[in-house]
Amino acid sequence: MTIETTVQDPDSALPLSALVSGAAGMLVPFGSGSEPVGDPEVRDVALHEPGTRADYTGAVVLVSARVKDQFALGSLLDEVGTAAALVLPADATTDVSLVGGNQAHLFRRSPWVDWTELFKVLIGLLGAGRIVSPAPQVDNLQTLARWISTRSGAPVTIEDLDSRVLAYAVVGHDVDPIRNQTILGGAVPAWRVERLMANGFLPAIWRSDDVVVRNSEDEDPARMVIALKSGTETLGTIWAALDENTNREELRELLLEVRQTAAAMMLREVHRAQYERRLQESALVDLLSRGVDPAVPASLLGLQRDARHTVATLGTDTPSSRSLMFHVQALRPGARTAQVGADLLAVLPLLDGEVEETDVAHSLMAQLARVSRGRAGLVSVGPVVDDLSDLRHSAHVARQVLDAASLDGAAPLHPGCDDPTVLTAADVPDALTLIQVTDLLAPIAATITEPLAVLRRHDLDHGTSFVDTLAVVLARPGNLTEAARELGIHANSLRYRLDRIHVVSGIDLQAAPARLRAALGLLLWQRDREQPPGPAGTAKNRECC
Repeated sequence: MTIETTVQDPDSALPLSALVSGAAGMLVPFGSGSEPVGDPEVRDVALHEPGTRADYTGAVVLVSARVKDQFALGSLLDEVGTAAALVLPADATTDVSLVGGNQAHLFRRSPWVDWTELFKVLIGLLGAGRIVSPAPQVDNLQTLARWISTRSGAPVTIEDLDSRVLAYAVVGHDVDPIRNQTILGGAVPAWRVERLMANGFLPAIWRSDDVVVRNSEDEDPARMVIALKSGTETLGTIWAALDENTNREELRELLLEVRQTAAAMMLREVHRAQYERRLQESALVDLLSRGVDPAVPASLLGLQRDARHTVATLGTDTPSSRSLMFHVQALRPGARTAQVGADLLAVLPLLDGEVEETDVAHSLMAQLARVSRGRAGLVSVGPVVDDLSDLRHSAHVARQVLDAASLDGAAPLHPGCDDPTVLTAADVPDALTLIQVTDLLAPIAATITEPLAVLRRHDLDHGTSFVDTLAVVLARPGNLTEAARELGIHANSLRYRLDRIHVVSGIDLQAAPARLRAALGLLLWQRDREQPPGPAGTAKNRECC
């Protein structure tokens, strides 16, 4: 960890609550009844040095040393208890039974960020200074833009350094063409950005510490612009349109008044844009794959603990499955998506009228059919669960259903080749049972697949295709003629090849146990996707038709 203690300017102090709000998702409150009351001023972020007593008044102290029990916590508080807040490791104890009268607010570092990242965010928030709202109801950029527009009568946009619109407000009816294009497009038109850069106007704004005025030009009215900064770093700009009725001096004073507040709000929103998605995806991955306590991921993701959910698997990460994922996010309110391993998963709250996973499947298939024609694919839905802790099971079953559907002939007929098909366990019961069996057999997979591994090595060393031959014969039980036709060889040649397979690997397809073992071995190879399963396992490969 490459963190150094940093002393901030006293003017950069802000309430602890504002710092915690800005670092949403990175700090996990202890949630115990022993937390001190009050909202202390924070002026500094420091790294704790074990064994060294220091005055940490007004500081948030990051503690990287292990705090495994209440005794270690008590000792730590004796050492740095003057701090405004302590941030402990993600796995620190929450037992405060022997800790009394501590003055420091206690937090844990979120398991989805590292110390350096957290340090940079907290320092950046302090650098932006205190958020002193010009009006009590103003707590974000959108309400701030409306407050400025209401006070001045001027249309207002707040933009980042890439000229994307983060907030806008128009209290009157008249909107000039350039502003209309900007608002409708969510960003300043590219041609206009190029012009403002070419004539030096944007760089001049970024360098200036005062309000900059741009006079009217053709149909483009005059603008008053101010840069929002954190220290020497420019974060974005506030633009206000002027007309003949605008009191320019009052508008200038207003923009100067809100500059520090807007910079702090923008820093908070820029931070959220930079980290929030990764935090949410990491939390969702943990929730679906590692069986962690769902309380923290649920709060990060906005999932309702008392609602019913299911998990949909959209397949491995491909352009087609990515497209389906975006449609699911748009069509299903409250959907949360993430990549877990090679698969794209979506947590879906149940909608009105949906009771079981089959209801979700029918609804989702109808929704996707309207918007995803030409992007056919398979989607699977896991069991509906009442508790968020069971989402891991729902995700596991959903992935098994999709793997079951990839088996030759497992997927049912569907309305049209261009329509996505949404499956549940009820659609592929036999294939799903085989997939579940292979999962149970995973601990002895090497033993089961040993004869196949011998054949694979022989294929690689001698240029034969014994594994593919075995897969085709197993897919055509009792019909060597059809298997030979598919392989493009004579039936007698196939019989000779099967004799060679018996000699090389010991696999005798005349014996039922050997056939079953070979079939299970091919399934195990297909499940871990590390060994080629042969034509029988790749015939459909999750394709629609």
